[in-house]
Amino acid sequence: MGVELELELKLQIAPAVLKRVPSFKAGAVLYKGIEIADSPQMLKGRLRLFQESLFFDYADRSLGDEPAIQEWQRMLTMLDPSFSGRQTSLEQMLTDIQQQNYIESADSATDLSRFFSLKYSMPVHIYDAGKPKGPLHVALGERDSIITVSDAGETFGSLSQNIHHHPVSRETKDALQLVFFRPSVSKDEALRMLEALTKMFEQIHGGEHISAVFP
Repeated sequence: MGVELELELKLQIAPAVLKRVPSFKAGAVLYKGIEIADSPQMLKGRLRLFQESLFFDYADRSLGDEPAIQEWQRMLTMLDPSFSGRQTSLEQMLTDIQQQNYIESADSATDLSRFFSLKYSMPVHIYDAGKPKGPLHVALGERDSIITVSDAGETFGSLSQNIHHHPVSRETKDALQLVFFRPSVSKDEALRMLEALTKMFEQIHGGEHISAVFP
């Protein structure tokens, strides 16, 4: 993995975000030379069983009682009081599961990202890395966007995932994965989570990667 990959994995978090939430952290992974296909049955099965388990977990209690969800809500309020009550992509998935609207299999890369999002209670998003250009910027968004991700040319992602340009496809060979950690997660723990995620990702998709936690 050469200098070109190192330059492509630059992520800048806006000072306003870090001022309001000093422990805000995001992970970025750049995968090269991967093969995306239909999810193997093992992954499809684990994603479905995990959702069914979560459905029964939440059958008699509110999502708002979950410590991880409470932490995300506190963080959103710290970022901007007007964000109070908004949902991250994680909460949107959990709301659907609570209503027994299970996530259908999309492709191996998207399914694995969603699985880890549910497993670790954090938004995990994946994009075609051939599209974004230049350093990545994480900044405060507006209304439903909450936190936005942009490159030199456009905003292509958000914490709520109401903006999601450059999705992966079966033609994708290079992918960018972004992980938003709960503020209480230490940097060491964040690095361990990234290691578990990238290990499983490469077992399924091949290729190689570089990763980092920012700031």
